[in-house]
Amino acid sequence: MDVINAVGDYIAQFPYFPVMHTVHCLATTASIRSQPGSLEFSHNHPLASLAGNTMIINAGGILVAAALGKPLMGPFTNMMNILTAVFIWWLVYFGPGDIAFKFYKFKPLQILLMAVRETRRCKKILWAVNSAAAVFDGHSIPLILVGALGGCSGKFLQTAEESMRKHSADISKGEFLQISFVTKASLLISTVFSMIKIEVLPLTIAQGLFLCSLALVSLNLGMTLAGLPDPFHPIANATWRMMSIARKEVPVNKVASKDGEGGAKKDN
Repeated sequence: MDVINAVGDYIAQFPYFPVMHTVHCLATTASIRSQPGSLEFSHNHPLASLAGNTMIINAGGILVAAALGKPLMGPFTNMMNILTAVFIWWLVYFGPGDIAFKFYKFKPLQILLMAVRETRRCKKILWAVNSAAAVFDGHSIPLILVGALGGCSGKFLQTAEESMRKHSADISKGEFLQISFVTKASLLISTVFSMIKIEVLPLTIAQGLFLCSLALVSLNLGMTLAGLPDPFHPIANATWRMMSIARKEVPVNKVASKDGEGGAKKDN
């Protein structure tokens, strides 16, 4: 336990800037760049591309501020964070020799960056839970929901960015209808931190941060290297089966036949 507490305290005290923030900017920008049409859009509409990219990078701060009634421009007050995001965007889309994007696509390095990014995600969820606790002290549901926003907000704003880039309002493949592993994991981790915060789970914040970071990084490694499926799928399927036990099929044929008979009578 001493080792877990020591590592958890080290993660909690590790600063966001410059390492974690730079990795987050690089991973987010490269992920957006990997999508079809993103590179062409950035060259045709650079300001729109930069605006969308910057919004997604700062999505956690923006949506958490919105949920807590705080100024939405708060995440943009740190000049170094914004300049880093702009520089990484330029490097990924317009950098000489496309070196930044190729650098990110190097598999061993990508795995290392992923570990840093997911550890940052856990820290961001904990920050969101603590921010919510200052407003909704003792209320678990607001803590859980706001905490989840701290980890998965980028997925929701990315849906809006894709709609702008593709000139389409279709959200059938967006986060609202097809919930990703990141959102599910953020909700679960936020629940753990919230339960620790209201003293339901007998763990310290440092222990919870270490265990959640370890679990999230391990699951991502398993899915990336071994091709493991989303671990939440079996839970979702079992829940759906339990909820649909009493589901009854709508007698479509009977309704259609009645409509047909009614129509025939009217014709006669």
